[in-house]
Amino acid sequence: MRYAFIADIHGNLEALLAVLADLDRQQISVILCLGDIVGYGADPTRCIAVVRERAMHVVAGNHDYAAAGKISCDEFNEFARAAIAWTRRHLSEEEKDWLRQLPLIVHLDDFSMVHSSLHRPEEFNYIESAHDAAECFREMQKPLCFVGHSHVPVVFFDSGKSPIPPYRLDLVNPVPVEGRMIVNVGSVGQPRDEDPRAAYCIYDSDASTVEIRRVTYEIEAAADKVRAAGLPELLAFRLRLGR
Repeated sequence: MRYAFIADIHGNLEALLAVLADLDRQQISVILCLGDIVGYGADPTRCIAVVRERAMHVVAGNHDYAAAGKISCDEFNEFARAAIAWTRRHLSEEEKDWLRQLPLIVHLDDFSMVHSSLHRPEEFNYIESAHDAAECFREMQKPLCFVGHSHVPVVFFDSGKSPIPPYRLDLVNPVPVEGRMIVNVGSVGQPRDEDPRAAYCIYDSDASTVEIRRVTYEIEAAADKVRAAGLPELLAFRLRLGR
């Protein structure tokens, strides 16, 4: 079985459609979404509609819950707060209710999916260090855990031989599944690893590999929509930088 994991779309329809076109060419069996469908970008409604149509399972991101009014965005930076306020005005009550009902965690055959971490998922903490990864590993019920949230693709390994989980950022080629792993699938609509191309992950359970794919998309079209919507200029500018 080949699974595609998409995450952190953030209202960027151009990036989402480019990724879906690429994964269709890859003949993916199942599409799974790791949250943050909305926030930052100018197409929250259309992105929600596409995800609802295409994804088999979806978990909630912090921007999803914030846009739906389920959590506060007081701790967001000023640009994120402005985007959430704009997004709330442009979502229907039915769309907000759908976002509010999204679960924090989904467990499937040999993997779990969560936006942030299995450790206190309701707090939406980042997995950015070996310590963060170790906390998540302690909560894992399955060999693999797929996450988003940081917008940076990375794999953490738990071989059982070291209390400090090693990690790998170089994900150009498929990575063999060895022991327990936490896989950050990167961001479709807001990459922050200095590569502006959209990112998503393929897990091939038969070949026992994970792979990060990068896809070019119409960045300027997405940025122009952000400006036309009256959203902060920074949210358009950063799309070109991938940071």
